[in-house]
Amino acid sequence: MNNMNDTIRQTVKNRMKARDLTQRELAKRTDMHETNLARLLAGRSGKINEGWQRVLSELGLELVAVPKGTDVSKLEEKGR
Repeated sequence: MNNMNDTIRQTVKNRMKARDLTQRELAKRTDMHETNLARLLAGRSGKINEGWQRVLSELGLELVAVPKGTDVSKLEEKGR
């Protein structure tokens, strides 16, 4: 089973890189302690419960991170 935690974490890291945003800057913008953000990005906290992953997988669904304003119904039409 594809690990949703890894996928979402990597999507966030890619978005940070695309915006030239450091962990320190993102932590400040989100009013989060930098250490807590580092834990999220490293997968040491904030994990999606394995039960949810199994339920979504069984239903042919996955949790994804997409840019705000994305019409997710169009993603569904493309077989996402």
